[in-house]
Amino acid sequence: MRRTTQTAEAISQLTGLPIIFEDAWIECSFGIWDGMSIDEVKEKYPADYQAWLSSTAFAPPEGESYDSVAQRVEVALEKIASEFPGQRVAVITHNGTIKSAVKNVIGGPAESIFHIDISPCSITTVSIWPSDGLRALRTLNEQSHLR
Repeated sequence: MRRTTQTAEAISQLTGLPIIFEDAWIECSFGIWDGMSIDEVKEKYPADYQAWLSSTAFAPPEGESYDSVAQRVEVALEKIASEFPGQRVAVITHNGTIKSAVKNVIGGPAESIFHIDISPCSITTVSIWPSDGLRALRTLNEQSHLR
């Protein structure tokens, strides 16, 4: 959360716009895996790791499934559409949350999150039309600003 807060603060300073913290946009909770590297998880919890890679319904012990993330992100997308119709909104968030938002926007199957790649500091943009709520993915994992 520290990195996303730093990014939001930098954008706020440039634009003069306020920062609104919304819990629905936090990263997926990895429970007892939090703070561990992927290699550590593979070594200590090999069966759970494989289950996590195989199903969006699987949640790490004391953690959250990607299905749960997708549900809360859907509510957050609807909230943006209703509270800021036709406006530009910047959401600064994490990999798994962005992948869940993209899956929801394109109407992809749950497993599509395993086929979406999001890099740190990349930009993904979505349009939501206020007239009917139709959504469209405009850019995915855009990184030209980092060069």
